[in-house]
Amino acid sequence: MNDDLAALTQQPWHWEWVPPVRPGEPAHEEWTEYLVGLFEEWTSEGLAAVRATWPADAGAEFPITSDMVGRDTARWLLERAGRLPTGARLAWGAAFVGDRPRWAPVPVVVDFRGPVAGDPNYLMHLVGARGMAGDAREPVVDYVTTSIGDGLRVFALCRSPEGAAYARVNAAMRLDVPPTGGAPGVGIDVMLTTLVFEMGLMALIGNGVEQLMHQIADECAPTDGGPALLGFVAATGGGPA
Repeated sequence: MNDDLAALTQQPWHWEWVPPVRPGEPAHEEWTEYLVGLFEEWTSEGLAAVRATWPADAGAEFPITSDMVGRDTARWLLERAGRLPTGARLAWGAAFVGDRPRWAPVPVVVDFRGPVAGDPNYLMHLVGARGMAGDAREPVVDYVTTSIGDGLRVFALCRSPEGAAYARVNAAMRLDVPPTGGAPGVGIDVMLTTLVFEMGLMALIGNGVEQLMHQIADECAPTDGGPALLGFVAATGGGPA
C-alpha cells in the first residue's frame, strides 16, 4: 500500500448516536433541527455548485436544499433506530476526505449485551471471523485494543444472490467498565454491524468502525470521577441506560 492510499484509509470520522426520541417529543424536534444545521454546514457549498449548473430552461427550480437533506436524514435515522431491539442503538458516521465530509450518514448497529460466556472467544463466531454465507473471500480480521477492553474487527467482501458486490464489517469487544459512584464495575460485550455498498467507502469503513470502537470504550469509562457518557444496567437488564 503506497503512502497516499494509506493516508486515505486513515481519514478521520465523525460519530454520533441517534437519540431514543419519538415524534412529537421536544427532544425529537431539537435533534432534527441540530441535524438540519449540521448538514447545512456540510452540504451548502456542494449544493451551491450543483445549483449553479442547473439548466435555466429546466422549467423548475433546483429541487434539493440543505434543509431538506438534514430533515430527510433525521427521519431516516430515527426510523432505523426505532426498529432495533432492546439493548441495541444506532450510531451514524461521516467519513471525511481532507476537511470535508464525503460520505454521510453511515449507519452502524451497536448491540450492548451482558457477557454470556466467561471466554469471549464466542464473539469470533458471532462476527463471522471465519466467514459467513455470502462472503466472496476469506475475511480480514484485525484485533483492536481499547482503553477498557479488547476486541476484533472483521472485514469481508461479499456478493448478493443477484451478484451485487458489497462489504460487511462486523466487530466485537468485551469491555470491563470500571466502578463509579459506589456502583460496582460491569462487564459488557459490544457488537457492531454495518454493510457498505460503495467501493470508495469500502476503503475507509474498517478504520471508521475501529474509531467508533475506541469512542464507545471511552464513553463507557467514567471520567474525572463522574459517570460515564454511556451508562449500563446489570448484565441481565439490557444495554446502555
